[in-house]
Amino acid sequence: MKKVLFASAVAFMFAGQMQAQLAKDNKCKFLGNITTSYNWQEYCDPQGTDKPSGQYSADAVYSNLWDQVTCENASKWGSVHKGWGKFNWDNADRTYNYCKQKGILFKFHALTWGGQYPSWIASLSVDDTKKAIVEWYDEVKRHYPDLKIIDVVNEAVYGSSYHSPYTSTKMIQAFTSLANDRLGKNFQPNLKGYSKTDDYQWIAEAFRMARERWPEAVLIYNDYNTFQWNTNQFIDLLNGLKACGAPIDAAGCQSHDLSEMSGSNFKTVLYNIHNKTKLPIYITEYDISGQGDNNMKIRYSEQIPVMWEADFVPGVTLWGWIYNKTWVDDSGLYKNGSPRPAMTWLKQYMATSAAKNASATVCGKAGGVATPSVTLTVNASATTIALGDSVKITAELDNAKNIKFNANGVQIKDKWVFPCEFYWKPTEAGVYNIDATGYTSTDLQATAKLTVKVVEVGPYGGKAATIPGKIEAENYDNGFASVSFFDMSEGNTCDDFKNHYRSDDVDIKKISDGVALGNCQEGEWTKYTVNVEQEGDYEITLRVGEGNDEGKLSISAGNEVKSVTVSKTGEWGSFAEVNAGKIHLSKGEQVIKLNIDKDWIDIDWISFTRDLSSVSDFANNNVITVIPNPASSKIEILGAGDEVKVEFVSLAGSVVKVANESEISLDDVASGVYMLRISTPSETVVKKLIVKK
Repeated sequence: MKKVLFASAVAFMFAGQMQAQLAKDNKCKFLGNITTSYNWQEYCDPQGTDKPSGQYSADAVYSNLWDQVTCENASKWGSVHKGWGKFNWDNADRTYNYCKQKGILFKFHALTWGGQYPSWIASLSVDDTKKAIVEWYDEVKRHYPDLKIIDVVNEAVYGSSYHSPYTSTKMIQAFTSLANDRLGKNFQPNLKGYSKTDDYQWIAEAFRMARERWPEAVLIYNDYNTFQWNTNQFIDLLNGLKACGAPIDAAGCQSHDLSEMSGSNFKTVLYNIHNKTKLPIYITEYDISGQGDNNMKIRYSEQIPVMWEADFVPGVTLWGWIYNKTWVDDSGLYKNGSPRPAMTWLKQYMATSAAKNASATVCGKAGGVATPSVTLTVNASATTIALGDSVKITAELDNAKNIKFNANGVQIKDKWVFPCEFYWKPTEAGVYNIDATGYTSTDLQATAKLTVKVVEVGPYGGKAATIPGKIEAENYDNGFASVSFFDMSEGNTCDDFKNHYRSDDVDIKKISDGVALGNCQEGEWTKYTVNVEQEGDYEITLRVGEGNDEGKLSISAGNEVKSVTVSKTGEWGSFAEVNAGKIHLSKGEQVIKLNIDKDWIDIDWISFTRDLSSVSDFANNNVITVIPNPASSKIEILGAGDEVKVEFVSLAGSVVKVANESEISLDDVASGVYMLRISTPSETVVKKLIVKK
């Protein structure tokens, strides 16, 4: 919507503005602040002293710190429009003229707001309110014809009560009527799939009226509590305005709600708003209140770099800087004439290369005109792939001449043919940072980055688990989400037990004798690569915990599925062995899948024991005999010959004893039921043994 200026033109525009402002070294982004009508001398003095009253250091003057000004109240409709044809511009003019003298960007705030509209129009009819609105817009255009940036509408997000309490119903009716006058009472809006377009026509009309009067200005919709409250409603409104065809150029995010918000959470929401609206975002009213010196500094150091280094943020406006002269308590940056820790940090940060070189897609200092640039977009068909697979990489660049691709510094493609797409097959596992550099036929350059993670998929520890035997539930296959496992929650949610055993997003918890899968909920699953030594039926035993009334899971292998109901085992942390019945497994390497079918279950291990009844009765089964059976002190293997190996396998699948003779002592074998795996040079048979002591 804005005219494109080249960097040389921007530099020329600001050649005379060489104050030692904090953002002076960034060619496009501004760092601004406010003035108020009732404490002007505390902010800047147009008569020549140019510093606040009191014992302030020489640098603590407005024009030495900030390169953009917003009037806190002086330019609002209710502050200026005093009656039909009556306007008081004194306070706003002091700020406007100061900006002209110092070469500082002046932002008009707020052209339309139901929270501070003139009291005298409250008794007017809707038709007369329309006339008052037009008179106000025309007067602002007459008085300030060269505005570069305007908060057109302030705080009108729709909530559960249809609109915010700060928006006048009559004002909405008047703007809606003005929209009907313009578009026709039976106009058919281009909804573009958006359901609330009619609801936003009154705001869209305010923007249309502003565009007619200031065709080159940046037109902003500005709202409160956009980061922690009303975020979705804010996004909803912005997209609704776009669907209405409103000439909106940017979103203004008031930032009074960040005092207790971490930098990472703030970044997530900031980028979410931009990604879902595709609009530049101005940080319009930033302050941190009630946190004290150290916490205020922490919030500044967490949040300011996020907003400043986002290329879709053309400028940041702080909401006051002198202690006890701000809208909220404890937010001033200078106290008793000296900078507070947050201010000291801010000066240091703005002197860093990161702050000086932070890029902007539109130039805030030039009133929001676009910087000369092109955009290179690079995408991958997947951001995580298995080693041995290929990933498809695509790139888009208008008027492209060439695009080069590097992976961890090594060139993988030099693409001259368009459209640009190719397949890349990494040869080693690891994280690959792919950098793309594109060149246009007019020699403009653009860069883009993406990351592809290559994971070696296969059995845990590199070797398939043996069946019969026990599988530890936490030893699911190596890989990544939706390939080797699926977990409903991000990170490890169990007992603050953070990635101690595995670094995947699978919940693993500490238990008394090791670790286990924990907090397993419906829809989650894990896979296990196993090697089944012999085809047959296998008894399944699980060691599980369930603190609710009932959980459910299933185990599948090929077309075989075994479902299990897990009754409450006691309080959370208590485990019990549960027999799940039999499943038929084919011989050889295969994958077994554990599915959670009902919340919540903890799982320690799964064992598979060969069922005697499924073993074929070979001829030697009639020859090889175990006596006595049941036994208490010793057994003898008859008919196996001199070369024999006997393995005692518990019902849990563990080998508890191995012997290489025909007479075997049971002194070290506890009472119970065992499967004896008896191997001779010619065959292996299984016999059931009961030990009673």
